[in-house]
Amino acid sequence: MKTLTRTRLIGYLAMTVCVLGYGGFGVALLLGKMDVLSTPHSMLLAAVAAVIGEIGLWVGAACLGLTLFKKRKALLDKLFRRKPTAVVEG
Repeated sequence: MKTLTRTRLIGYLAMTVCVLGYGGFGVALLLGKMDVLSTPHSMLLAAVAAVIGEIGLWVGAACLGLTLFKKRKALLDKLFRRKPTAVVEG
């Protein structure tokens, strides 16, 4: 079984924040359309939720992309019979 490194864990948690942020964005817009919240309040809430979702997206993509880069670098080192570089996990 594969262990979950700190970088990958942060990436998955950030993607969860992304989904929650964009979900909150949609809910805030829906509540504004249904006149449950006033329009300025729903737009403000939607904007904050969208920013949270966008931050989660960028952090998650960076962390998960970094783990893919490390794997690919190790594979290329093995393929070209190079001395593997020291990779610090976590």
